[in-house]
Amino acid sequence: MDKKWIFLAVLITIGLLAAVGLFRRGPMGEGFPPALVRGPWTSAVGDAVIVSFQLDPPAGGEVLYGPADEGPVAAAAFSPVDGPVHVRLAGLEPGTRYVYRIALADGSRTPPGRFVTPPEGFTPFTFLVYGDTRTFYDRHRIVADRMAEEDAAFVVHTGDLIESPMEGEWDAFFSSGRRLFLSALFFPVLGNHERNSLSYYRLFELPGAGGKKGEQWWSFRWGDVLFVGLDSNTQYLQFTGLRAETEWLKEVLSQDARFKFVFFHHPLYSSDLYYGGNEGLAKLWHPIFVETGVDIVFCGHVHAYEHIVRDGVHYVTTGGGGAPAYPLGEPVEGGVFSAQLLLHYMRVRVTRDAAEVEMVPVARVPLGEEEGEVVPVEAEPLERFTVEARSPVPQP
Repeated sequence: MDKKWIFLAVLITIGLLAAVGLFRRGPMGEGFPPALVRGPWTSAVGDAVIVSFQLDPPAGGEVLYGPADEGPVAAAAFSPVDGPVHVRLAGLEPGTRYVYRIALADGSRTPPGRFVTPPEGFTPFTFLVYGDTRTFYDRHRIVADRMAEEDAAFVVHTGDLIESPMEGEWDAFFSSGRRLFLSALFFPVLGNHERNSLSYYRLFELPGAGGKKGEQWWSFRWGDVLFVGLDSNTQYLQFTGLRAETEWLKEVLSQDARFKFVFFHHPLYSSDLYYGGNEGLAKLWHPIFVETGVDIVFCGHVHAYEHIVRDGVHYVTTGGGGAPAYPLGEPVEGGVFSAQLLLHYMRVRVTRDAAEVEMVPVARVPLGEEEGEVVPVEAEPLERFTVEARSPVPQP
């Protein structure tokens, strides 16, 4: 080969290696600044949206943002912080799609992220639910990447985000879910593997209601639809915390709403061979759900999919976010449908009169703790059911 072509090939190779060293590959094929070690992710809190991320080393900069049809037209500055950074974006228009970027002082920027602000009245929307992403973060990436392709307003996680609340675990969680977190608002609830750790509360800015840091349980409204997140970890709540949470639950569920959706980690009812449901919480919370007209309760903990109906309340267990897969036993009372050994998530399309719920499979996985082969499957829903609006709220 001619020496000049060899020399040119060497230069190109060096350039490519330098590019890899300068930037991490982002979810859209664009570079992320090396200092951005976690995030970004977003959450709606009150009348604002919080953009969260973590830099190492700490640095200052701005969050550039604006309506999707205009691009970034405003900026919110932030200073260097040792730990998670939470930037509050206020004065946003309701029911509006926004785009944003994080711009660091050194001139580097993230790829564009997006979020939708809550509407004032009812507008149709889609949200996603999944859970139990711990242990096998490569599997979590497969599920999260598939979910990122959806046009969803927000995502709710039903707990057990990580194996244990250690820094390396959180790094793996945020890295594997980066595409998803960049695409929609994110609302988690506590699983048992979070261990009620302070790191959880430092990382996530949630709507707030009560308990530890005012965020152990939460609620928010999306137009006239009510969403409630609970902590079902009774070992951390103890009697006093559980009583306070239950009293709050009764009050918040007494609101009028077109639909009422509830989220927590431990299923009240389950055909899992070892867990079998939570009889104590079922006696305490199920009557409240029935009395207040809760439509669907979403849980995790059991690493499979199960749909059970009791007294008109739909209970959905969705634990297919990447954790080790285990078999289910014989169906329990009210059992409608179940599936096991599948990575999956839930898609919920909410219209004025009904909510259509779909269980979307992502891949087949082997039984147990071994890595094993993961086989992608078609995204055709394995189950689809519809819940009609019980208490439509009159529109202004």
